Amino acid sequence: MTKTTNRPMYQQIKDDLLTQIRTGRLSPGDRLPTEQEFMQQYHVSRITVSKALGELKNEGIIERFPNRGSFVSEPRSALALPVMSETEMFPPEKESAYIERRDLLPEIACIIPSLKDTFSLSMINGVLSAFPESRYICHIFQSQNPQIENYLLKRCLETKIAGIVLFPQDQPFFSDELLFMNLQKYPLILLDRYLPHLNTNYVIADNKMSGKLCMEHLHALGHRHIAFATSSDRNTFSIQYRLEGMLDAADNLNLPADSVHMIDNLDVTHPFHEYRDLFVNLFSKDNVTALIAAECHTCTYLYNLCTWLQVNIPEEISLISFDKPMEGIREPDFFTHINQSEYLMGQEAGSLLRRRLEEHDMNIYHKVITPTLEIRHSTAMHLSEVSDEKKTGSDG
Repeated sequence: MTKTTNRPMYQQIKDDLLTQIRTGRLSPGDRLPTEQEFMQQYHVSRITVSKALGELKNEGIIERFPNRGSFVSEPRSALALPVMSETEMFPPEKESAYIERRDLLPEIACIIPSLKDTFSLSMINGVLSAFPESRYICHIFQSQNPQIENYLLKRCLETKIAGIVLFPQDQPFFSDELLFMNLQKYPLILLDRYLPHLNTNYVIADNKMSGKLCMEHLHALGHRHIAFATSSDRNTFSIQYRLEGMLDAADNLNLPADSVHMIDNLDVTHPFHEYRDLFVNLFSKDNVTALIAAECHTCTYLYNLCTWLQVNIPEEISLISFDKPMEGIREPDFFTHINQSEYLMGQEAGSLLRRRLEEHDMNIYHKVITPTLEIRHSTAMHLSEVSDEKKTGSDG
């Protein structure tokens, strides 16, 4: 590995280890080299190695133990949990002891629309990291839509659920149950979700900053007409703020009002031909040269749609994703993306809920996580519009 100009060495070390884990060269439980061995292998300082390993530890990828070393973590994916019968979980000879112990443990719930993407699973693992399995029972419910979420909130209030971490919906949603929970000071933490009329604890990413980072990066590459695509409603909290950050950046960069094009409620289950005219017009008539996808599955859909249209990425169209696409693509490290530190967000939400339950901390906390832009291969320089601007300036 050699040093590059656009990526710090700690990030290269981190990415190298992630690649080894994804490809199976490193398996769960494998011991990693010592810091000294990493220093010799990559020709870097101990601080650089510690930063790379520290980030992997914070994201739940590895575990570090004093005097023992660093090890690849066992996966805690909710989808990978074995299905066990009640008899297997509580054998008859130990049933009474198990039930007695189970009844004594506080129960919490994570309510999340879907478990299909790595972003959601990473946030869940972050929440779970704050609750030792020996001291808490953690339930994970899939809400799918606001109606089911409303039902699950009612059920949690009716049962012994001691606290809830509530994940975002893909559409704006507020219910009487949420208002009732707030008035009753029920232990509720909103994760990656903000409700302006509800003064409760929340942990979110700085979505305005995310939009700003995307626009500034594309502008620096010469892009002047950019489309923002989402499979959600544009009035959803995160979408509103990402778009607001993009528009603020466009204004600061003196871009015209029509430089940002909005595509919302993009249905990624529809065949490509249904969106053919829309995107052909964007590329040919509106001169769009870059796409920003609000979700990782939207990014995957746009990439495959451009491939179907025989539009090359990044040579003809640059593409940025919020969150890193991991499924349905050939090369996970291909996409420039916003890193929202989803594991850290989940960890912060879990810590807030645990503090409320164990310390009876009734204060209201609003935590905002600063995002970063991870530059990869799906964005590239676009020279035509920059050349046109220079030519116009010289003609003037």
